[in-house]
Amino acid sequence: MKAEQQLREPTVRERELLNRLLEAEFPGRDELERLLGQVYVRTIAEGYLELRSQVSGNAPVVKRIPVEGEARDADGMIIHLLLHVIEGRPVELEMYKDDGSSILRLPSPQLRHHPRACEACSKGYSQKKIRHSALS
Repeated sequence: MKAEQQLREPTVRERELLNRLLEAEFPGRDELERLLGQVYVRTIAEGYLELRSQVSGNAPVVKRIPVEGEARDADGMIIHLLLHVIEGRPVELEMYKDDGSSILRLPSPQLRHHPRACEACSKGYSQKKIRHSALS
């Protein structure tokens, strides 16, 4: 993925990934869903997608990374997807593989919610398991 200078509408796959992450239950989820409903994006480096919401307001998340997902890349390695929120605003979707290699293709939206990244899960919020078919 090459860095982009201009903000743009998210691709269908990028939108699907964001929506899939928002299927997990965590504090601030509803507000993030609204904020990400009208968002512009740009690739800022390999594996980093800047998010710029066009909606005013903030999400009362408890952690900078309120939700994380994972899926398999074409080579079988796990891709981690982390939604970063600063001062209640969604700012970045980070994607990386454990071995540090390049992502071969964006994962399908059948990713799995990773509760360890979500403090809300440890506080008793219901955990929706979102599983990638290859991980089941």
